[in-house]
This record gives sequence, C-alpha cells and structure tokens, in this order.
Amino acid sequence: MTILETPPDTVRPGGVQVPTRAGSAWDRVRHGLDTYAGVGGVLVVLCVYLSFTQDIFFTWANWLTILEANAVVLVVAVGLTFVLLNGGIDLSLGGIMALCGVIMSELILNGWSTWVAILAVVALGTLCGVLNGVLVGKVGLSFLVVTLGTGQAFRGIAQVRTGGQTQSLFEVSLIRRLNEGEFVGIPWLVWISLVVLGIGIVVLRYTGFGRMIYACGGNREAARLAGINVTAVSVSVFVIAGCLAGLASVMDSSRLLGASPTAATGIELTAAAAVLLGGTSFMGGRGTLLGTLLGVLFLGVLANGITLAGISPFWYGIVSGTVLIAAVLLDRIRNGKAKP
Repeated sequence: MTILETPPDTVRPGGVQVPTRAGSAWDRVRHGLDTYAGVGGVLVVLCVYLSFTQDIFFTWANWLTILEANAVVLVVAVGLTFVLLNGGIDLSLGGIMALCGVIMSELILNGWSTWVAILAVVALGTLCGVLNGVLVGKVGLSFLVVTLGTGQAFRGIAQVRTGGQTQSLFEVSLIRRLNEGEFVGIPWLVWISLVVLGIGIVVLRYTGFGRMIYACGGNREAARLAGINVTAVSVSVFVIAGCLAGLASVMDSSRLLGASPTAATGIELTAAAAVLLGGTSFMGGRGTLLGTLLGVLFLGVLANGITLAGISPFWYGIVSGTVLIAAVLLDRIRNGKAKP
C-alpha cells in the first residue's frame, strides 16, 4: 500500500493551509509577516537591547558561539517540527540521544571504525523512532504516554550499560575534528544543522510527503478520505525525529568529547519551546521550519544574553519554561481566533 493514492496537488482536506508557491508575492509576504512577526519581532528587540548593553554581542565570534551552542537543538527541533505538524509530540528524543551516544562510544572504544559507529547509532535512532511510530500510529496508543515511556526506557538502558558514568571520546580523532573543525570559518556542527534544516524545508515545502503531513495534522479524517495513508504518515514523522535524534547524539558527543547517560536531559522541551515559538501549532497542520529556526535563535540569544550579563544560568530554566507556557497559550489563542 502506498502512502498516497491521489495526486498530492489535489489534497486540500479541511481547508488546511499547505505551503505552496501559488499566490501573489504580496500574499506570500503578508503570510510571512503574520507567521513570523511575533517571535521575529521579539528576537529583534532582544538583539537591539543586547547590542546596547553588551559590547561583544554583535561580534562574529559571539554569533558563532550562539550558532554552535544551538546546532544540536536545531537538529532536534527540525525532527520535532515534523511530529508537531502531524498533530503529535515526541518526548523521547533526549532518551534516544543518551542511548545513541553511549552505544556509539562503546562501539568506538571496542575497535569499530568511527564512521561505522556513527552510521550505526543513526540507524539505532531511526529504529527507536520506528518503535514510537508503530506504537502511536499503528497500535493507536497515546503519543504522550508512548514517548514519555520509551524516553525513560532508552535513558535507563544507557545508565545500566555505563553504570551512570561518562565515557570519554577525547582521543577519537574524527570526534575531535567535528568538535574543532571549521569550513570557511564556520564550525562543522553549524554546517550540519543548516544542511538538516535545508533538507527539511525542501521536504515540507516542495514534496507530496510534506503536503501529506500538513493535511494529516490539519484534518486526519479528511486526509484519509482524500486517499492518504494516515497511519504511514504518522509512523514516518516519528522515524524522522528518531533519525535526527541519532544524528544529534553524534553532534552532542563531539561537542562534549564524551558520551553520558544524562546527556540531552530536557532537550525535547527546549526544542518544543523553539518550535511552538516559531509558529507551529500544537494542534498540527500549521507551521514552518523557518519559524523553528527563529525560535531556536531566540532561545539561543536569550541564553547568550544571560551569560554575557553575568546572571546565574539557572534563570534560563525559569525563563525558557515560562516561554514554553506562553507559546502554548499563544497557540491556543490563535486557534480560538481561527474558529468560526
């Protein structure tokens, strides 16, 4: 059975707003302003404020620091955007990253080629996504219960295998090159995150599969009647999120030069805050990856500003948690206004 049994361009169930190149240039500009004005405006205000209060904020070195520090979050947020657009959420991504990082370190330390170990843990993350997708999309269990449970299980396996200890990867040359290497002055981790973002944008905006995700998230029953295999789409978005979590674990391990069973704790909530701030609806069917990028940048600039101001980093948790609640509340207000 194929995922789509009717031409993707004919699928417009339930009035879902699917991104296309149709419409006038002004329509696209107006839609962009409506989508990004909120987080974009706040980001601009924050940047202007920090530029006046912190001398080094607008230096190239500081912005590279912001981009590199948030490269892992961006990759996780891209995968989570796919899930949220389909009307779900994945709370297991931090657990997947912890398990994949630990397994990668074990494989490398046991003599495996680093490249093979990296491919193996990306495959492992994909399999974790398959498990989530089957339990949610095929069996019909709640995505909250499933991903919360599997996330705890994945992290528990990592803790059992390591005894709760961090495993050093400082001596692994490829991992160190990912940590220290640059291309045209930009760190490799930033390039990887931007490539993932670019591929995600192309998939969501210019492919039939991307339009199916929007359709299923906007009106699942109408999408099914239009000929879309809703179950296959639901499984697929969790697979994508798991695959990117596996890749993010490699990036995170190279950034820290080690693998820990406590790594990436809470990263799925940070990514969710960024995605929701970027305009993706918690109810599914509306949002873009450009908005997700703005959300990640906002949280990154906020954390950087707190550091530059010499404020305790514990305040970031308070602020980011408040921002997450505000983002969900804003989404509810938008949906309320959108209802007839």
